[in-house]
Amino acid sequence: MKMTKTFCGTPDYIAPEMIKNQYYGKSVDWWAFGVLIYEMLNGQPPFDGVDEDELFQAIMEATPSYPRSMSRESQIICASLLRKDPKKRLACGDASADEIKGHVFYRLINWERLERLDIQPPFKPRMESKYDTANFDKEFVKEVTDLTPVDKAFIKNIDQSDFDGFNFTNFKFKSSC
Repeated sequence: MKMTKTFCGTPDYIAPEMIKNQYYGKSVDWWAFGVLIYEMLNGQPPFDGVDEDELFQAIMEATPSYPRSMSRESQIICASLLRKDPKKRLACGDASADEIKGHVFYRLINWERLERLDIQPPFKPRMESKYDTANFDKEFVKEVTDLTPVDKAFIKNIDQSDFDGFNFTNFKFKSSC
């Protein structure tokens, strides 16, 4: 398994092994998935702090509280994904995604039909066009995009075959190289 030691990410989603500056692999992604599920179900993250240091201390030491509004299945999957020890965390073994797909939380999901796109989503927002932003908070729509400048000489020296099979290519960048 490939491992890294890079410290990066959104603070609320950073796994304990990253805070400890340990080598990690996919375990941090499954931790972040647990945070995401918890946040989607509760409207707030499982760990909190007045600043980043306090947040990281909570991630390292605190146990999330599970409101009664959460089903038993959702509590179990969150607790399983938010285990401090990555070796004991759900989906960090060899079965990985199959452990998630087989979890009781997803018992009603027909994965084959989902992959074929045969299942209608429970909510489909109305859109006037593919550029319609009516479903986004106005605060975020008004923000100015600040893109990182790209050193085209550096990019030209990267083996572009690494990106074969990707379903999106920035045609503006490609045509200008």
